Amino acid sequence: MKFKMPRPVITPEINLIARRAIRVQKIYVPAATRKNLKEIAQISGEIKKKGLPSYLIVRKLKGKLGHGVFLHPEAKPIERGQVIASYAGEMQLFPQNQSDDSDYAFAPIVDIRLTKEEQLRFDPKRKYHPRRLYALDLDAVRKGNFTRFINHSEKPNIEACLLRIPPNSHGLKPASAEIVYIAKKRIHPGEQLLVCYEGEDKSYWGVMGIKPFPITPKTFQLSSSLKVQGA
Repeated sequence: MKFKMPRPVITPEINLIARRAIRVQKIYVPAATRKNLKEIAQISGEIKKKGLPSYLIVRKLKGKLGHGVFLHPEAKPIERGQVIASYAGEMQLFPQNQSDDSDYAFAPIVDIRLTKEEQLRFDPKRKYHPRRLYALDLDAVRKGNFTRFINHSEKPNIEACLLRIPPNSHGLKPASAEIVYIAKKRIHPGEQLLVCYEGEDKSYWGVMGIKPFPITPKTFQLSSSLKVQGA
């Protein structure tokens, strides 16, 4: 698999800005639990070696629906609370009034104010404005992992959790904020993994004027012969 980035890439400068924004805005970012950290480390190792855990499969869906991620038909169920993986990509600061049309982007932190020096560093083509707001953009269009193939659903079996990665004994680099996909219910063998990109109050699809294909975990199933069935 081409996309083998275990976790997002964030520079020390952007990490400091993210920490400041979390503090100023009083954003609650819970720390990953010991169980979370252990699972993230294990899955990160598998992503480095093979691109994704052995119990998951990426398959092409019908028509123009792209790809989907499925639990192998012979695998054990994924239990509620189990880590799927960190959503990986390139962390960058993005002006909020400048639309990002990437299909693989998350904005985990918004309404960020930059100093004059920071605006010059990260937005050099625009004149400084003290009230300009930025978003911390996590984009997997060029770099990422298999999570970029997990499709949107209004009935997801996975949730995107914003977690802090504290100092740990698993070799994971600490992070102020990281999007981690975690199972919100039991996922059965052959089912497709699905996540809701955003809350209904600020739907990714609504802003774009798009009505997404109504996928549920059972819309497409992976057969014992590893063929996609359904719809």
